[in-house]
Amino acid sequence: MAAAIVGLAGSFWNFPASYEHHPQAAIYAGAFAGMCSGNFIESWWLLALICVLGASFYTVTRGLFTGFGGRLGAIAFVAVAGGLVVRDFL
Repeated sequence: MAAAIVGLAGSFWNFPASYEHHPQAAIYAGAFAGMCSGNFIESWWLLALICVLGASFYTVTRGLFTGFGGRLGAIAFVAVAGGLVVRDFL
Protein backbone atom coordinates (compact mmCIF):
# COMPACT_ATOMS: atom_id res chain seq x y z
CA MET A 1 0.00 0.00 0.00
CA ALA A 2 2.86 2.40 0.82
CA ALA A 3 4.53 1.79 -2.54
CA ALA A 4 1.25 2.47 -4.31
CA ILE A 5 0.81 5.74 -2.44
CA VAL A 6 4.36 6.85 -3.30
CA GLY A 7 3.89 5.87 -6.95
CA LEU A 8 0.56 7.67 -7.13
CA ALA A 9 1.98 10.82 -5.55
CA GLY A 10 4.94 10.75 -7.94
CA SER A 11 2.64 10.46 -10.93
CA PHE A 12 0.98 13.79 -10.10
CA TRP A 13 4.26 15.69 -9.78
CA ASN A 14 4.86 17.91 -12.80
CA PHE A 15 8.29 17.33 -14.39
CA PRO A 16 9.56 18.97 -17.60
CA ALA A 17 8.58 17.09 -20.77
CA SER A 18 12.26 16.66 -21.69
CA TYR A 19 12.63 14.18 -18.79
CA GLU A 20 9.94 11.95 -20.37
CA HIS A 21 8.75 9.29 -17.86
CA HIS A 22 12.09 8.82 -16.09
CA PRO A 23 11.36 10.75 -12.86
CA GLN A 24 8.18 8.79 -12.22
CA ALA A 25 9.95 5.49 -12.96
CA ALA A 26 12.78 6.42 -10.59
CA ILE A 27 10.27 7.31 -7.86
CA TYR A 28 8.53 3.97 -8.26
CA ALA A 29 11.88 2.10 -8.22
CA GLY A 30 12.61 3.88 -4.95
CA ALA A 31 9.24 2.76 -3.62
CA PHE A 32 10.20 -0.82 -4.47
CA ALA A 33 13.52 -0.41 -2.63
CA GLY A 34 11.69 1.02 0.37
CA MET A 35 9.54 -2.11 0.64
CA CYS A 36 12.40 -4.09 2.20
CA SER A 37 12.30 -4.84 5.90
CA GLY A 38 13.14 -2.14 8.41
CA ASN A 39 15.59 -4.61 9.94
CA PHE A 40 17.83 -4.14 6.90
CA ILE A 41 17.87 -0.35 6.73
CA GLU A 42 19.01 0.65 10.20
CA SER A 43 20.40 4.14 9.64
CA TRP A 44 20.00 7.25 7.54
CA TRP A 45 23.38 6.84 5.86
CA LEU A 46 22.39 3.37 4.63
CA LEU A 47 19.11 4.75 3.29
CA ALA A 48 21.04 7.52 1.49
CA LEU A 49 23.48 4.96 0.08
CA ILE A 50 20.62 2.82 -1.25
CA CYS A 51 19.10 5.91 -2.87
CA VAL A 52 22.38 6.83 -4.55
CA LEU A 53 22.98 3.25 -5.72
CA GLY A 54 19.45 2.95 -7.09
CA ALA A 55 19.59 6.29 -8.91
CA SER A 56 23.01 5.46 -10.34
CA PHE A 57 21.96 2.00 -11.52
CA TYR A 58 18.77 3.40 -13.05
CA THR A 59 20.75 6.06 -14.92
CA VAL A 60 23.36 3.61 -16.19
CA THR A 61 20.81 1.03 -17.35
CA ARG A 62 18.22 3.49 -18.65
CA GLY A 63 18.50 2.35 -22.27
CA LEU A 64 19.78 -1.15 -21.58
CA PHE A 65 16.69 -3.02 -20.34
CA THR A 66 14.09 -1.41 -22.61
CA GLY A 67 11.14 -3.74 -23.07
CA PHE A 68 11.99 -6.09 -20.22
CA GLY A 69 9.48 -6.49 -17.41
CA GLY A 70 10.66 -6.17 -13.84
CA ARG A 71 13.37 -3.62 -14.57
CA LEU A 72 12.43 -1.30 -11.70
CA GLY A 73 12.21 -4.19 -9.24
CA ALA A 74 15.61 -5.46 -10.37
CA ILE A 75 17.09 -1.99 -9.91
CA ALA A 76 15.61 -1.81 -6.41
CA PHE A 77 16.98 -5.27 -5.58
CA VAL A 78 20.49 -4.40 -6.75
CA ALA A 79 20.43 -1.12 -4.81
CA VAL A 80 19.31 -2.75 -1.55
CA ALA A 81 21.66 -5.73 -1.97
CA GLY A 82 24.57 -3.39 -2.73
CA GLY A 83 23.76 -1.29 0.32
CA LEU A 84 23.67 -4.37 2.54
CA VAL A 85 26.99 -5.60 1.16
CA VAL A 86 28.58 -2.22 1.88
CA ARG A 87 27.01 -2.18 5.37
CA ASP A 88 28.38 -5.63 6.19
CA PHE A 89 31.90 -4.72 5.10
CA LEU A 90 32.06 -1.42 7.02
